[in-house]
Amino acid sequence: MKNTDLMDAMGGIKTEYIVEAAASRGQKKVIPLSAKRKPWVRLVAGIAAAAAFSVALPNTSPQVANAMQNLPVVGNYFKLVTFRDYHYESRKHSADISVDKVAVSGVTGPATKEAKKSSQAVNREIVQETDRLTKEFKASLKKGGYGSLTVKTKQVTNNRYWYVVKLTAVQTQADSGESSRYYVFSKASGKQVKLGDLFKSGSNYQKAISQNIIKQMKQEMKAEKNKSYFLKENGNPDGFSQIKKKQQFYINKKNQVVIVFNQGEVGPMSMGSQSFVLPNKLVAKLQR
Repeated sequence: MKNTDLMDAMGGIKTEYIVEAAASRGQKKVIPLSAKRKPWVRLVAGIAAAAAFSVALPNTSPQVANAMQNLPVVGNYFKLVTFRDYHYESRKHSADISVDKVAVSGVTGPATKEAKKSSQAVNREIVQETDRLTKEFKASLKKGGYGSLTVKTKQVTNNRYWYVVKLTAVQTQADSGESSRYYVFSKASGKQVKLGDLFKSGSNYQKAISQNIIKQMKQEMKAEKNKSYFLKENGNPDGFSQIKKKQQFYINKKNQVVIVFNQGEVGPMSMGSQSFVLPNKLVAKLQR
């Protein structure tokens, strides 16, 4: 991307986002920008904002930069609308299924077509997974014992750049288990984003991210005695060594990449699901 394109893109960022970006980097003094400031001051502010938001902005191009200027305000673009609301209650079984689909509104331009296409693909996955879980629950009604099922969708992130939806299922029979799926949308392109889309080709991001996660796991186990992760290097042949190519992740409200593992995947079931926030420096390095 040319510098002029970058500045055009950053020109669409509101003052409050730049102030927040500076604060997130630990600066002691954060000075709000004024529209009356000189061009060179605005240029420096744009560079600071670019540094803050360079993390997790995939496939940057002049087209994406221009799209960023026309992004709708938070609350529009992607939104959740209810499509299934199923409840069942008996002496031995219960179900609470309240699931939403992703809808697109309040946006025009090149990203509109991609947004609708990606939301439709995600909705198909949500419907298929919900249908499967509902079918399994109804089949369990014919069996003995107790059982329950809870399926929910939740908006995780909705800022100027990202929209993230979480689909969570909690099943209880002889034991209980929770699993989640995350769907990440880029508002600049309208596309659903996979983890590999965030990084440069040939960056070997899986290895680099895995090494950082293992480091975090060891630090947590050292600090908290009740933490116990399954690590392959500790002699466990099934222990964690590297993230999957289709690894579950999301981008939080601070535009940080968060790697997620379902319950029992990298630690005892009693620890629940686990998540690890990747350092911005690591993500930026993998994007260069």
